[in-house]
Amino acid sequence: MDFRIASLSILTLTLAGAAQADNPAWQFKVGGFHQYTDIAIASGVNDNDRPGTELSLEDLGHNESDTNPWFSATWQISENWQLWGNYSSFTSSADTAVDFAFEFGDLDIPQNIDDIEGTLMTRSEYDAKLYVINLGYNLYQSTTTKMDLGLGLHLIDMSMSIDARTVTDNATREIGTGTSSVSAPLPNIVLFASHDLSPRWKVSSTLGWLSLKYDEYDGGLTAADVELDYAITPHIGLGAGYRWVDYDLTQTKPRLTNSFDATFSGPTVYVTGRF
Repeated sequence: MDFRIASLSILTLTLAGAAQADNPAWQFKVGGFHQYTDIAIASGVNDNDRPGTELSLEDLGHNESDTNPWFSATWQISENWQLWGNYSSFTSSADTAVDFAFEFGDLDIPQNIDDIEGTLMTRSEYDAKLYVINLGYNLYQSTTTKMDLGLGLHLIDMSMSIDARTVTDNATREIGTGTSSVSAPLPNIVLFASHDLSPRWKVSSTLGWLSLKYDEYDGGLTAADVELDYAITPHIGLGAGYRWVDYDLTQTKPRLTNSFDATFSGPTVYVTGRF
């Protein structure tokens, strides 16, 4: 199943439902997320009892931070119910010389790496797409404060590929390629709270967590963010915040076991539209 298609389908149905509702309350946020990453990946072949070498992006010469766009939408379905969705991504690629042995899927760099003629080079590409959708119910509301409890899904699509080659003065020799990918839905419990500091200023925070094992997946997530909004007009605003998300996911396939332990954290800035 392509979970990217599934998440987009959910959002499409949400939009269709909103078009039929009376006076729907919508809020959109579009901005940038400057992500600092701490990512460890392993891919091992099951039939030889080798779990694969745990590799970090730093091991393979990647930058530890990058700025990427993100998007969220909130639909206040009724006085007590709201539907909220979010999309973000992180991509990175690097070419670097490697001086250590490792195993990654079908790619095996042997222990006698010092005996290899020429320079061992790797070309690696990492891609992560994160989709979130939550249905929340209002637990408490006053004139300035609101708190919702919800259930939802984090739809995770992560992949890594590593191409290895040796380079000498006279030739380049391809050694092999290792790949790893995980696509999984992780259910989560989420708590959302907001407080109006003044007619124009609002602070809000979201906390999400779950750990579970089902079918071929074993993993969990912890997510938290805090945001400060300023309303320029009743419909347009600006905001900034900080976000921290940690995913720990292992997928055991018939031949390969792939594991991703990824933390994304950093500041966000955004524009808000309310309709």
